[in-house]
Amino acid sequence: MSTAIEADIRQLYIESGDPLSVATQLAKRWDAGVLSDDDVRSLTRFMIHTGLLPHLFNQIRRQLKKDARIPWSALAEALARVDASLQPLELDAIFEGVESQSQTYQLDLLTNDLAESTGLDRFDSRPREARMRRVENAKRQHEDKRADLMRRLEYARVNRLITQERRILEEIQAFDPNDPALRREKDLFEFREAQEIVANALAQSPPKSELERKFSRLTPETREAARPIVKQARSMAKNASEQELYDLALMLIFMELYGEAVAILESRRLSERIDWMILETMILGRQYAAALGEVENLEVKYAGEPEAPFALTYARARALWGLGDTVTAIELMRSLVKVRPSYRSATTLLQQWIEEAP
Repeated sequence: MSTAIEADIRQLYIESGDPLSVATQLAKRWDAGVLSDDDVRSLTRFMIHTGLLPHLFNQIRRQLKKDARIPWSALAEALARVDASLQPLELDAIFEGVESQSQTYQLDLLTNDLAESTGLDRFDSRPREARMRRVENAKRQHEDKRADLMRRLEYARVNRLITQERRILEEIQAFDPNDPALRREKDLFEFREAQEIVANALAQSPPKSELERKFSRLTPETREAARPIVKQARSMAKNASEQELYDLALMLIFMELYGEAVAILESRRLSERIDWMILETMILGRQYAAALGEVENLEVKYAGEPEAPFALTYARARALWGLGDTVTAIELMRSLVKVRPSYRSATTLLQQWIEEAP
């Protein structure tokens, strides 16, 4: 994360092209005590990387005279850059200064500043030990935070607090977006949330028979003309093989006799392929309410198959769209695309729906 002073450093350097001029101007702010700790770190890093070490030492000397706060990590790094050879008394003086400053500003000894640099590691083990303590402390805080989030998530899940669960999962994603376990939790929640939305939508749906009458395509005259063909297809279906049954259904589908195709398929569910064909035919024939019921049946029948939830979610969204529940259909398809971005037909249909939605 950039500090406020870094933009000033860039701008001043563009204007003057002289690192010393930049450091001199910004050191005035340091002397005036208007720079934050992060600003001081940015400025000292600039002075170190541009080779302005004598000016950095002079600046630190002025801070010492004023009994002001010292950037110990910058001092350690600068001493390492000039390959200084420190005597035990000089090292003790540095650590006494660190301890005094820690007490004055209520800081954790060594872990706040000096431990950020490896400049004194060759002389003393304390900075390295402080870094190890900092890492262990960060790990402990991370695990504690993760455990707290998981406890809150479990509570929200058990009590079916959907809004709270979504909020906690968003917090988890921001906390550790690369954790596969947390990512799986997010995916599972999105499917459960979609199922909840669908359940609510189904609870408010009109009766199935009313919906099927509403979406019936064929006129009575056309149905009467097709009666001999349908009768013969039903007769042949009684003893047909799986492939023959499939072909008979296709013939009826091509004739837009979707209800009749579903009827002969449902009479003999000979294979998994037939099950999926029934569902697709219901959707093609605008039997959307029946399709939603079929989705529920197939969810139970193919619960152990890893790909079934995706195909059934896709079918459920299409059926809901057909029933006019565009908001729920889009949200359901969006959740599917988010979990399975490679699902091209879902991605294409989602984009089409978003453009067509009122």
